[in-house]
Amino acid sequence: MENVENRLVKHSGQVFTPDFLVKSILDYAQYTEGNIIAKHVIDNSCGDGAFLCEIVSRYCEDFIKQNGNTSGLDAELSTFVHGIELDPVAYENCIFNLDNIASSFGLTGVSWDVTNESALTVTRFNGVMDYVIGNPPYVRVHNLEDDYDEVKSFMFAQDGMTDLYLVFYELGLRMLNKTGKLCYITPSSWLSSVAATNMRKYVLSTRFLVGLIDLGHYQAFENATTYTMIALFDKQHNTNNIDYYTYSEFTHDKDFVGAITYEDMSINNCFYVANKEDLEMLRAIKTTPTRRYAQVKNGFATLNDKVFIKEVDFEPLTIPILKASTGKWHRGFYPYDQSGKPLKKEEIFAYPEVAKYLTKNKERLLKDAPEEKKPDWYLYGRTQALKDVYANKYSINSIIKDVKTIKLIDVPVGSGLYSGLYILTDVPRTIIEDALKSVDFINYLKMLKNYKSGGYYTYSSKDLEQYLNYKIASNETARNFVPVNEPNLFEGYF
Repeated sequence: MENVENRLVKHSGQVFTPDFLVKSILDYAQYTEGNIIAKHVIDNSCGDGAFLCEIVSRYCEDFIKQNGNTSGLDAELSTFVHGIELDPVAYENCIFNLDNIASSFGLTGVSWDVTNESALTVTRFNGVMDYVIGNPPYVRVHNLEDDYDEVKSFMFAQDGMTDLYLVFYELGLRMLNKTGKLCYITPSSWLSSVAATNMRKYVLSTRFLVGLIDLGHYQAFENATTYTMIALFDKQHNTNNIDYYTYSEFTHDKDFVGAITYEDMSINNCFYVANKEDLEMLRAIKTTPTRRYAQVKNGFATLNDKVFIKEVDFEPLTIPILKASTGKWHRGFYPYDQSGKPLKKEEIFAYPEVAKYLTKNKERLLKDAPEEKKPDWYLYGRTQALKDVYANKYSINSIIKDVKTIKLIDVPVGSGLYSGLYILTDVPRTIIEDALKSVDFINYLKMLKNYKSGGYYTYSSKDLEQYLNYKIASNETARNFVPVNEPNLFEGYF
């Protein structure tokens, strides 16, 4: 059963929504008492009916409060509540669940306007809906078993590795009438992904986006790890402000951070959300040209750390190697000269203990490839970081939660590192440390939204290099530092 459920999540993208989130989303969209009766509402990927059940319950309660009885209620439910679901099992479950809700209000035989078909081809609801509500499917287009061509026909699906939820934004917005609202919970990746480029252009041109509720690291769904955000669109929205909230996993309520403008949010064709002060800092980091006082690179990529580093039991051709993610030192095999060029094979195998060790691990290093296709099987899988072994550098872990979890370690000449990044610079360590072990750096990582489990964030060498060079250039003694490379830091970034 577990395998079937996992496959369902991956291929159909169905992730079922907990009740407390359903209520939060409907409240945020203002599908509440006084705004319900005779309003068309749809969940266009309704699954087993989590949203529709709460919608029907609210409709019934509001109708009875206004009319004092249920006369005509079944007809209104058939007319104003709509749903679409592709999966036949989920569809049948949805109808069953809706019948149970209706029965609790004394209704039977409601003719539900819920259809078992692909929402991608449905057009009859376009321009009709007062509310489009839901949790659209999350699935990369290359995992779709059907409808690939249909998906790629949507404007929001023209760039990059499209995710199906982007298409549901487009078809949901098409369904709205002139005063309609859309409220979805989806991955937050649309803020910055290449795939969502056209969606961001739409947001900037229409200004229909009203607000965002950021769930951050909070995992709202069982059996699916995803970092999500609730977005509210309103076709009547005509201001330049977006209300930004974070979500409390303890109170299951939104906490207001501040109102930001579209201009605040849009930086280098991506969207970022935070308080205004942090966004100003981010814009400065991302757009201020600086000299390259520090260069940041990735550590070794041996592609078999156990063989090359962890299990080495001999001395010849070894160097100290730091695991940057843990701060632990090892003695690792290093078959290269001081410039990072590989030693000749006969020179390497001239050491009996080295030859014995490599021969013993040959199959592990070949990884089922024939030797003629991998003649250099005894070398690292990639060449990155080799030429900097004989340079002074600082290592830093690339997965960080807060200032206390930052590991900035001196890696001296003749030493290497893996599982992290390293910094090449002539700038004093104190300045580097002040820049990195700071609230500014943590806030910078939070805005980049590269989440890892357990409340951690990750970042790239370019992310760190931009931040560091901006901070160094802002230092009043920066003119005394020697740039490691003269070209503009932003060359090749965008």
